[in-house]
Amino acid sequence: MDALFRAIGFVVVQWGQAEQSLDLLVAALFQECGGKRLAKKNRMPVMLAPKLEFVRKCVSQLPKLAPFNEEGLALVGAFDRLSQKRHDLIHGAVASLSPVGDAFSFVKLDVKDNFHHAREVRLQASEFPALTKDLVRLGADATALARKVWDQCVKPT
Repeated sequence: MDALFRAIGFVVVQWGQAEQSLDLLVAALFQECGGKRLAKKNRMPVMLAPKLEFVRKCVSQLPKLAPFNEEGLALVGAFDRLSQKRHDLIHGAVASLSPVGDAFSFVKLDVKDNFHHAREVRLQASEFPALTKDLVRLGADATALARKVWDQCVKPT
């Protein structure tokens, strides 16, 4: 069980770092790069999906961010890809306190058409090293892009 808690704890901490860097990127785009006009109702996005859509729009539509289009879209894709696994692990309930085979099992309740539907989510020991690497990379890439965008949009005084 300690291994499971360490694994989930790592996901929580590393995702927090990555999303905080995404928040810095969103703030730079919104406040310094002209992205405010692309935001819904001129408000900075707060939830993950709107933040990712905002970044996508900014790097695709703002001319001064053209050099970061490919990198920005790749970052959005990585967040999209990893967010479902993170969401399932964080919001799922542990179904077994010990591994079944080489995996821990969770039950995730989803709401569809006003009904709860249960589904199994598995965290296999063999997939955790890749997930770890992907989450560390996500945080590093989000930090790097936030810095580049800041440097591009904020003129030194």
